[in-house]
Amino acid sequence: MSGISPTVIEVHGADQSIVTAVVRAVATAERRPVETLPPLADSINPDALTTCIADSNTDGHVAFDYSGYRVVVDTDGTVTVDG
Repeated sequence: MSGISPTVIEVHGADQSIVTAVVRAVATAERRPVETLPPLADSINPDALTTCIADSNTDGHVAFDYSGYRVVVDTDGTVTVDG
């Protein structure tokens, strides 16, 4: 992470998985291609993240650090990345 980055928000939709939304949001914050990021599994179990968010019937969020950023994924599908 270089300097202070703006908050990046991406909303998970039917056309992409939660994992894809997280990686794309961090790539946007980093201003680099998705394929150059470290594996998400180095920071959080992608299957557990999907289960916690997609299969949740309550309001809440999951927060974790990935590639030098704080990532918050809300159960409504909103992904927020802060650098």
